[in-house]
Amino acid sequence: MSGPPPPKVPPPGDDDEDDEGHMDVNFIQGFADKIQRVPQQLDDDPSSRPKINIPKRGEKDFEPLAETVNLQEMMLQNSRQALFDALQGVRGVASKSLSHALVTPASPFPHLVISRGHVLDTLGITVRHSGKARIELLPEEALYLAERGSLQIWNGTAPSREEPDLGTWSEEEFGIRGAVEMSVVEVFGAFMGMAGLSWQRYQAYAYLKRLGYTVQRTRRFIPTHFVEEARVEVGVWARLWAALSRLSLNVRSSIASLMGVPRRFVAGMARVGLGMMGPLGGTMLKSWSGETYSSIFSHLRFIPSGHTHPVPPSSTASESESQSQFAPLLTNPYIPFFHVWKPVTAWSKAKWDRGSVVGLENQKPDYAIAAVESRNTPMPTLRQLEDIFEGLPDEPKGPPRRVGPQYENRRPNKGPEKEAPGAWYYRFLPWLQTTPQEKPYTNPMAQMRNGDRAFIVAVNDSGNSGWIRFGRSGFEDFPMV
Repeated sequence: MSGPPPPKVPPPGDDDEDDEGHMDVNFIQGFADKIQRVPQQLDDDPSSRPKINIPKRGEKDFEPLAETVNLQEMMLQNSRQALFDALQGVRGVASKSLSHALVTPASPFPHLVISRGHVLDTLGITVRHSGKARIELLPEEALYLAERGSLQIWNGTAPSREEPDLGTWSEEEFGIRGAVEMSVVEVFGAFMGMAGLSWQRYQAYAYLKRLGYTVQRTRRFIPTHFVEEARVEVGVWARLWAALSRLSLNVRSSIASLMGVPRRFVAGMARVGLGMMGPLGGTMLKSWSGETYSSIFSHLRFIPSGHTHPVPPSSTASESESQSQFAPLLTNPYIPFFHVWKPVTAWSKAKWDRGSVVGLENQKPDYAIAAVESRNTPMPTLRQLEDIFEGLPDEPKGPPRRVGPQYENRRPNKGPEKEAPGAWYYRFLPWLQTTPQEKPYTNPMAQMRNGDRAFIVAVNDSGNSGWIRFGRSGFEDFPMV
């Protein structure tokens, strides 16, 4: 039998690496022997105990030395004091960029007395008070401006006949006459919970505003104080033009139906290659009258599908009309509370028109936002989602629309479109013009994933908001054959 292999001799220059990688077993064994003999020598003379040396390699950076203990204590105390000094500091605001608003018992919503800065271009609603127009702020708008240091809210009284100067700005006093300043804590205590505003909704609002989005309440949850029911007087010419438009639409639909008779006759002669001899008698396709293969699958579907079929009614009682404006949020907290526009959108209050139907058509929002509390709010039911989707507009179809200055240079420059020959008579006979058909988008998976209607929910968990998108989609609109 051969003996054990000879030990490997380390190459020169690797002594340091070997020392770092391996321990001295003899030194550790001697250290252990000294510790084991200590309990046996407790009753002996303490001076006879062996001295224990802890193995140490180099000086540790974190090891406090005797000559630097006081220095480290002083540095630690200075760092703590710097943190306390930073927290005790008072945030200052330039007077030239600070706006001022007044709250009175007769007007709980703050109205602007002095407006400064472009941040108010998308905030506030103009209302009329005593024949004069003024800008009043919603609770979340007042909280956001006060928190960021752009608004000082004053609590006072409205001017009266005896004291007409109350509620006006005074340069000598640098304040509003007859009013006292409200701190940020007092502002939060006064407006939080007012007009349907919760802590979760405010956090979602402030987060989107800091990112540059334009955020407004939906028409449903704007307080009635801000919404003016203006009566639109329709003139004789307007009513006549509406009647002519309806008549032209009826004539156009009649002509289209008459022109479709020959087409349906020809299609019936060779319907999907089945002829007219009735070979489907006695089958489930006996009453089928389609023209395409997809219509065959639609006819064979015996379970109702699609969002056009009504959802079974819920067991909860219907809400009465006498309840508060914000009562639906108690039964369905997922109802969208805000409309959001992207930062690149050219937004204006005149086009928005307080969120009216015409205003939302002119200024279409990009997103509908709701905010809920995660720990006490369950997942939405099918009935709740159906109620929400019924009031939402359809999502844009086709590829995503890229808007922004970074995409302007990539678009080809197209000249002005020329008017087609013979299009001049469409102005007088609009019912002769056929509606151009949109080019179908050929990727159904993207549309199914996106859905035809959608809204976003800000799920708040102890101050941390997560964003979830709920979309409505269906397979019946996308035939796979």
